[in-house]
Amino acid sequence: MKREVFNYPPSVEILKLLTPGSLKQHLAKAVRLWVILRSLYGDDIDEVKLDLEEEFTFLQWRDLFFLDAAKQHSRDKTPTLHDAQCRCATKLTEWLFESSLTSLSIDEHQWSLSFQKYYSIKPEELKSLLLQGTIKNFIEKSQQDEDSGTTSNSQKSQCFSKLLSDGRLFAVTSRNLKNNDFQYLVNLEWLRKVNNKGIEKDKYLKVENFPDGFLKELREIEITSNHFTNEELSAFNNLLSQPINGVQRFFIHVEYIVHAKRTNDVEVLQEQLKELWQQDKIPLVKLTYQSVKLYQETVDCIVYPVCIYYYQRAPYLFAYGQVPKQEKENSWSEINWYDYRLDRILQLDELSTDLRDPNIPKHFINKCQGQYPPTPNDIKGKMTEAWGFDIYQPQKLLVLRFDHYFHENNIKGTERDEMFRRISHQQVEKLVKSYTPTASVEQKYLLSTVQSRSEKDIYCRVDYRHKDNNIIMRLRAWGPNVEVILPWDLRHRMTTDIEATYKLYK
Repeated sequence: MKREVFNYPPSVEILKLLTPGSLKQHLAKAVRLWVILRSLYGDDIDEVKLDLEEEFTFLQWRDLFFLDAAKQHSRDKTPTLHDAQCRCATKLTEWLFESSLTSLSIDEHQWSLSFQKYYSIKPEELKSLLLQGTIKNFIEKSQQDEDSGTTSNSQKSQCFSKLLSDGRLFAVTSRNLKNNDFQYLVNLEWLRKVNNKGIEKDKYLKVENFPDGFLKELREIEITSNHFTNEELSAFNNLLSQPINGVQRFFIHVEYIVHAKRTNDVEVLQEQLKELWQQDKIPLVKLTYQSVKLYQETVDCIVYPVCIYYYQRAPYLFAYGQVPKQEKENSWSEINWYDYRLDRILQLDELSTDLRDPNIPKHFINKCQGQYPPTPNDIKGKMTEAWGFDIYQPQKLLVLRFDHYFHENNIKGTERDEMFRRISHQQVEKLVKSYTPTASVEQKYLLSTVQSRSEKDIYCRVDYRHKDNNIIMRLRAWGPNVEVILPWDLRHRMTTDIEATYKLYK
């Protein structure tokens, strides 16, 4: 029988899939589970892989995994540092970053950067976490809550009883390993308990296929990674993401503008959305949103959450429903797509599936709760229709003039080459006549402008999202290498912005 191989490096993403809650509290447990899975399903050439039968007991695993296990790794005794060669002497950081222990070890610096993308944590706190396996003040608070009787059973089950001893990952009792870690693997269907005529034996059975939940979430991570970059960049990542001769050679720098004070709130929001999207029928939600377009006014919007996109330095929730409007306006007058920046969502409340609120349009409920609700594919389709991120904005024709040298080196041969369709001088003049009033001042001015430009210049047309600020920023960044010909209102916007900037530096 050909069994699947647990060949996944201990990346932050993989560890997050192996344990509930935050890795700031459950890092040691996550890494321990990762090591156990490697010992059961890893490569045969890997040093940590154990030669176990398909059916085995915990004691058989323990005796193979540790040295002098019967004496030093008893049920209720935390093992001392009895032998430097025993795996209980290996520290958490060594399991993660030492290539001599496992072929899947990863670069510490890259791992730390990845961890900080998900969690708000100071460098000294991260260093302490890697040594202790969890956050000390979390344990103290949990202990205080337990003493005062305010800790729930579910909270107690997720807390660690103590910090790691000298950073040693397996410096825990055998009872802890069996009742917590192995039982957790059974609960998640990484192992099966042997059952004989209704009587559960104290034996485990390896599974033929890894849990569907793990594989599904792993595919989601891979898909998200591909969308986050693109196919070409993903190919680079797949080729060079692992260290070469112990040195990391490939790096991706992504600017991230969400303030550190909002990081924890964004994490909570992402967890809420993840739980919603795991439901068979995704409910509507009410967002309390601080809108920049409404000058920081806070509004409530009832929407159907679809997916998260990272774009232009921040993550956004794409949702279908009410769009931010001032209170005096009819909030249901426009039902459309909208991208809500996560750090500006102050609260997310799930609405009951029994929607009887007469203020919510029936056709909106039917669309979102019907057979074909909005999906990420709808968003992808709209993004391919026109240039821009704000897919809720109307499409308009954009005609641009490029400096020849700039176009040949920055547009031609790139993805934009397909989007920006080249047109002749004559076609530009026809478009100007079609999109401006006949014999108007604007028309005469634009025709004269086109005729005065260099014959070497290149003209392109593209459909774009009107009033999309990201496009304005891109055109500004291109500076004098590009000129907006149409539409007139966008050309006027660029003119006034440049004049205002010039006055500052005059």
